[in-house]
Amino acid sequence: MSIGSPQFILHRIAGAASRFRKCERGATAIEFIFVAPIIIATVLATLQVAVIFVAQSYLDAMAEDAMRTVLTNQAYTLTQTQFKNTVCANLTALFSCSNLIVDLEAAPSSASDITAALPQFTSSGALKNPTNFNVGGQNTQMILTLMYQWPVISGPLGLSFSNMGNGTHLLISTEVFYKEPCLSSSGCTQQSG
Repeated sequence: MSIGSPQFILHRIAGAASRFRKCERGATAIEFIFVAPIIIATVLATLQVAVIFVAQSYLDAMAEDAMRTVLTNQAYTLTQTQFKNTVCANLTALFSCSNLIVDLEAAPSSASDITAALPQFTSSGALKNPTNFNVGGQNTQMILTLMYQWPVISGPLGLSFSNMGNGTHLLISTEVFYKEPCLSSSGCTQQSG
């Protein structure tokens, strides 16, 4: 067999292929290249879900504090802006007061009217209808809804938690409660505003 013969070349190629099949030095790195995107996507998705749950928990706590303000008849003298500022006083570093949506109104008499009364959004995340601010009278069932458009980041492999079409996830916290009777000697009256 001479060096330039086709049989010699085929023999060398077969030998190199045989050595390549037996060599496992780079197998781990190649396997990691295939698995790494899945691991990274899973970690990022887990972090995103954790952050959303923490933000939802804080929003629920804020809604509970705002409900107490209305429940104990402290909101009668507040305008809508003052009430929102009172709610914003409990904001943490997670939220921006300008992105918080507050809706307060008496509960509708039927369940089908509840969804019609809540604020509606366009596909770009803008409000279609204005929010309500009605403190309600004594012995009234009330609905307080706090909403916040939480920014989310799309992850690898097309992962996205956006439900608003504008890169945000709408967090909603609703409190339904029955207002206490007013025991103030001066009476409880709502300020216009």
